[in-house]
Amino acid sequence: MEDSNWIYMLESMQSIRYFSRVMIQRATKEYQMPAEHLELLSRLAVSNEKMTPMTLSKLMKVNKTIISRIIDKLNNIGYLIKTKDENDKRSYFVSITELGEEQLKNIYKHYLGPIYELRRKLGEKDFSQLMACIEEANVKMNDHVEGI
Repeated sequence: MEDSNWIYMLESMQSIRYFSRVMIQRATKEYQMPAEHLELLSRLAVSNEKMTPMTLSKLMKVNKTIISRIIDKLNNIGYLIKTKDENDKRSYFVSITELGEEQLKNIYKHYLGPIYELRRKLGEKDFSQLMACIEEANVKMNDHVEGI
């Protein structure tokens, strides 16, 4: 071990685990959605442009066949709609429905609720400092992992 004060390091690890457990919401059945489905809906919700399956495929770096399957599933649930492209009859645009937006909002409220609470309790300055330290640690640990 690099540090002879292993008890301090053990306590630090326990604090990090506790913090993570408190801050990260577990998925419940009501809020479970595959990450790619969530990303696709999120991209539709924030986009000001019409989106085609090809556009989504490129943005998400996911095979167009997979995007088409996701679109079909979300369309069947009622979270998005497909509109034919009048200029190209073989293509269509995808847009999020009110139901899709509501589900997306509920999922993000569920997962982000503890983070908003942390920011409220810490205050903007301390929250920003915490996030800066976490981001710096992520970069350094990523560099460490890539060096192995």
